[in-house]
Amino acid sequence: MRIYAIMTLSAYSYSQICCVVETVVFGMALLNIGNAKVRSTQWLKQAKWAVALVMLMVGVFTAVQYIFNLSERFPDRDTALNISMLYLVTLILSIAFVPLAATTHLTRMRLIVTCIVFAFCISLVWMAVPLGTTWSHFIMAISLSIYFIELVRIILVFMYNYRQLDKQERIPGSEADARHMCLNLVVKCIILLSVYALVYIFLVLLTENAKTIFNFLILLMWGYLFVTFVNLIMNYNPLAEANFQLLTKVHDDETVHVRHPELRAKLDSLVNDGFYKSKGVTMSSIAEQVGTNRTYLSEYINSQYGCNFNTWLTRLRIDEAKRLLLSTPTLSLDIVAQQTGFATKSHFMSAFKTVEGITPGQWRQRHA
Repeated sequence: MRIYAIMTLSAYSYSQICCVVETVVFGMALLNIGNAKVRSTQWLKQAKWAVALVMLMVGVFTAVQYIFNLSERFPDRDTALNISMLYLVTLILSIAFVPLAATTHLTRMRLIVTCIVFAFCISLVWMAVPLGTTWSHFIMAISLSIYFIELVRIILVFMYNYRQLDKQERIPGSEADARHMCLNLVVKCIILLSVYALVYIFLVLLTENAKTIFNFLILLMWGYLFVTFVNLIMNYNPLAEANFQLLTKVHDDETVHVRHPELRAKLDSLVNDGFYKSKGVTMSSIAEQVGTNRTYLSEYINSQYGCNFNTWLTRLRIDEAKRLLLSTPTLSLDIVAQQTGFATKSHFMSAFKTVEGITPGQWRQRHA
């Protein structure tokens, strides 16, 4: 009887069972793979747990849909559950991955606002379930509109900062290189999940056969993400070892080795001269001026200031901008941006808000 019952299942039910098995197995595997490798690397550990949590959550949601046969018995609740799952997946991945590209973007206030927006969207979806068809679709449309606006904002923030990081010079085998590999994976995640979100909305009111085909295609997506992420975890240690060997070789080379006191004095001199006010400053140009190379300069800045070269440069420019905003209240933001080395006013305002949490104008009024 059990064999007969299994054989009489619909293709849609088979796709649900496959989704449950695959996501739960992959999620549990990620929880137990590479823990020793990522323990000391917070960003990689955070990303690994986020992907594992998302996969397990999808497996649990799909299991609930299959066990209670929601698609046939309660189609409205089935739709609401799917949309809620989409919202939660987006929220978890954005909280985990946006800080990888925009290191100072996710402040406590922004996190609270983002959670409130997604909670409001989910509440709207479930409020629409007991209503009539017309009102239900209308309220769900409002919820989805708010969701897509927030999704576009998250994607724009991530992609802008990712493109800025992508332009930076990276040492092969360094942690920055590994982080960039992870960000490349995240970009693929964003593209795949965005396509998933858009396509799903059009499939909600379609036939079960269309949803079945879609479910099997999603299985391929989860498989691809799992394999590529495991590959990143497994290759992280070799990358770190390669970077250590590279740095050791550089430090043993007397022609490029500069002791910390000498390097600090030279950097302090450049800062006092206001090198950061010039546009187009690069790590290579500064390394040449202080008599070292990019590798050693990067390591020194990371150890002394707790950030990379570009973040250190931005902080210097922001500090100078704050001095100008207070000392010359009538100075326009365009002039402040020009005198502090920013390429454009918009770049200045974006960087200032990322660091301080408010715009330059608001900061000036607050400290006037």
